[in-house]
Amino acid sequence: MKARLLCADCEQRLSKHGENWVLKHCLRKDGSFPLASILAARTPDISSPPNPTKIYYAAGIPEINISALAYFAASIFWRGSIHPWRDDGSIPVELGPFQEQFRKYLMGQEAFPKDASLWLMVREGKEISRLTYAPIGARQGNFHTYKFPMPGLALSLTVSKNIPANHREICLVHGPGNPVIVTSLIEKLLVSDAVKMRQKALSGIPA
Repeated sequence: MKARLLCADCEQRLSKHGENWVLKHCLRKDGSFPLASILAARTPDISSPPNPTKIYYAAGIPEINISALAYFAASIFWRGSIHPWRDDGSIPVELGPFQEQFRKYLMGQEAFPKDASLWLMVREGKEISRLTYAPIGARQGNFHTYKFPMPGLALSLTVSKNIPANHREICLVHGPGNPVIVTSLIEKLLVSDAVKMRQKALSGIPA
């Protein structure tokens, strides 16, 4: 998906502060997955077998560039909020009053919005770990939640003044220790979303 959206300086800013590091450490075409390897060499800070989900505190892992991960994620969701990427001309991410806060964060003028919670999940489902699609999401009760899967990773952003405390604790930026989630449980949800999007697209095609 491409659009003439940003000037060269802003494109370089997004690359320098987020994209370059993330794209070097996500699941790559040769099968290597540097971020997953960094985590695999460590003992999880939280795990409860047989539950496959583990949590690592990135604050204690110097090889992980937390600021690059947060910046990249913010840039993805912000870009999803300023252009009609969908085939029907609609905008996939509605950040509302938070859109300007994210723009200022990306410009280095403000900190990451305090009323936003970013989850970073490292995907362990090998069969479909490359499944990718544009950001999707919607309002859920008192807050908006959006997600974006990419090779080896899944990003989730919630924005609201009413984000539950237990949800904030898992935020990569604001959560204690800067938690990173490693799990295989998200794969079925991502496939389900992809199937729903495909069915919706097909339903608009004349028989």
